[in-house]
Amino acid sequence: MTPTMLHSIDGGGCITEVSELWLTKLGYARDEVVGRPSTDFLSDASARYAREVVLPKFYATGACDAEYEMKRKDGGVMPVRLHAVALRDEAGAFERSIAVIEDMTEQRALETKMFEAQKLECLGLMAGSIAHDFNNLLSSVVGNVQIAVRAAGHLAPAAAALADIMTAATRAADLCRELLAYSGRGRFHDESIDLNDLVVELVKVLAVNVGDRASLALDLVPESALVEVDATQVRQVLMNLVVNAVEAMDSRRGTVTIRTGYRELDETALSASSRPDAAPGRYVVLEVADTGHGIDAAAMTQIFEPFYSTKGLGRGLGLAAVHGIVRGHHGTLVVASEPGRGTTFSVFLPVASGALPARTTGEQNAFSCGTVLVVDDDELVRRTLATQLELVGYRVLQAGSGDEAIALARTSEPGAFLVDVTMPGLSGPDLATRLHGERPSARVVLMSGYNAVDMPSGGWSRFLMKPFTEDELLRAIGHEATVAAG
Repeated sequence: MTPTMLHSIDGGGCITEVSELWLTKLGYARDEVVGRPSTDFLSDASARYAREVVLPKFYATGACDAEYEMKRKDGGVMPVRLHAVALRDEAGAFERSIAVIEDMTEQRALETKMFEAQKLECLGLMAGSIAHDFNNLLSSVVGNVQIAVRAAGHLAPAAAALADIMTAATRAADLCRELLAYSGRGRFHDESIDLNDLVVELVKVLAVNVGDRASLALDLVPESALVEVDATQVRQVLMNLVVNAVEAMDSRRGTVTIRTGYRELDETALSASSRPDAAPGRYVVLEVADTGHGIDAAAMTQIFEPFYSTKGLGRGLGLAAVHGIVRGHHGTLVVASEPGRGTTFSVFLPVASGALPARTTGEQNAFSCGTVLVVDDDELVRRTLATQLELVGYRVLQAGSGDEAIALARTSEPGAFLVDVTMPGLSGPDLATRLHGERPSARVVLMSGYNAVDMPSGGWSRFLMKPFTEDELLRAIGHEATVAAG
């Protein structure tokens, strides 16, 4: 239980007694306090609040429960919660009050940390939703470009224009992938890896990119540092942190040290991390430390926000993506920095718990039927996919919902299903399970503007992330196998 401070105030509002803890916390000597108005030790805003709101109510009711900022002798402020009761004489006149004062510094710091975590979580959800919707639009753009290439690709001006459109769409899709990484929905190929091996492999590439701007040093734990992660995404984390560290050097050459190890995180340690609600336990830690100029307190509160940078506006999603990837892996981050003395980013990832479950139910039979059922609540996406498939000889049926798809599947017996993950009513994974149960020989392909994160493994044999190319589409439904068989 947190120790509490005490003070007593006379009928004129002046302090008559204070506890030793009161003096210790605020840094005053007793003779600097006793006899002075209690409001002298409140911040200006708190003193005004006390005089205008709290004290009139207190004198009327005889009790109060208020939150203030008290002034320390060194000029700082301390958030407190004050509980006071009034003592009256036999005639009911106010004589003095006794107050119990709680230091709320740690609680306020935790609340601030939780607020920042919730803010980043909300921004991540928004970024993920935007990326999902934009990927749906890009699916139509990419698909229609490839349809147009078939029709007019032999015309040089048209071919050049269509190539530029495809390049722009590809860059937009790359940005969406960054947004998904920031949102924490950017991974789906988990595997058990030794983080040490990943660092050693990547540092060779990083050394070339860093060049003579900084020295790279390794300090790796002797034993294996096993984690269950998407290796590609963790490579992005390490690359972003190293690039950030090198940029912190400015024009002076410094050292970037990459460390691995194990660390036990309890609730106290987690409260100072980017995810105070992470599960306590043993973590593998990946640290990137630099000898650069450091990060000041004001910037520290914003470094994981999208497009925030001390180097100028619009620098991208580097640290924001790092935060999202770590959050998506159920990990957390701690940043320690001192202006002029460098910065250390510590990434904590849960220790590998064993073999990973298979994400699919195994290979289904190669698609050997010419009918494909496209299920998507977005009519533009359905129409684009249907046109692409029809141009290469497939018969295509379309459904805008799960119920409609089930009805069509029972009457037309498609050999393959293209099913959107996120739909009103019956979701894509649930529909895939139903369709696989009724037609186990059919190939069910799930598609989404999100990555395949935390989806049930039953019922589907392939996953396509929007936007995808015609070649990726045809491979997913087994077109190559069909052509070979034909």
